Amino acid sequence: MLINSKILEEKINQYINNIITKKELGFWSMQAYYTLIKGEYIEIDKLSVYHFLRTISTFHREPNDITDEYPCSEEEVLNIRDILCGSKDINYTFNIKIFKNIFKNEKYESRIEVFNKLSKAINEIPLNNMSQLELNELKDYVSQGIDKIESLIDLLECHMKGIIVENIDFEDKIIDYRQSVGIYVGGTDNNKENFLPNLKKMLDCVMGDMFFRVSIIYKNGVSSLSIVLL
Repeated sequence: MLINSKILEEKINQYINNIITKKELGFWSMQAYYTLIKGEYIEIDKLSVYHFLRTISTFHREPNDITDEYPCSEEEVLNIRDILCGSKDINYTFNIKIFKNIFKNEKYESRIEVFNKLSKAINEIPLNNMSQLELNELKDYVSQGIDKIESLIDLLECHMKGIIVENIDFEDKIIDYRQSVGIYVGGTDNNKENFLPNLKKMLDCVMGDMFFRVSIIYKNGVSSLSIVLL
């Protein structure tokens, strides 16, 4: 199901202009929301509207005092429209975890094999004495480009490759760690201490074993997404 901010904005405008009914908007949003919670929320365009869809997915329902269920208001729908069209800015953060079953999807099933192999490789890496074979495995991994950043998996993998490239000098005949490229951090010793733990933590996130934090900012109707490890 094709879901993104432009489509959601279009659906809301269709409702405002009486092209579709309240029931149709709510039912479409509910279908889109259910699609996302099955695992497709990891796609960045879809995740950017996840909270909006969750809200509007109740728009068509009747209030029920017995079950304490109430639909979202028209004011909430219009507020979301204002964010999507750029009239209002917003910033929200939340914890998230990759749904493991997503790797059964044809689009992602080959990725888990790569991650498992990488996990096995880094678990065997001695911190102060990396063999040529281990080095070549990492070098082969980082040399495989990512065409597009479309999902959280793509984004996390870019971070992992960045961590490896920043910390290991693949061109030096003597295997060593690069000097730190961070601001106000220690030098090589600091890199040796943090390199593998950071890489393993990133792998745990991308393989669905660990929560991480996502920040989504809407500015002038354009969303941007960033991640932070917990």
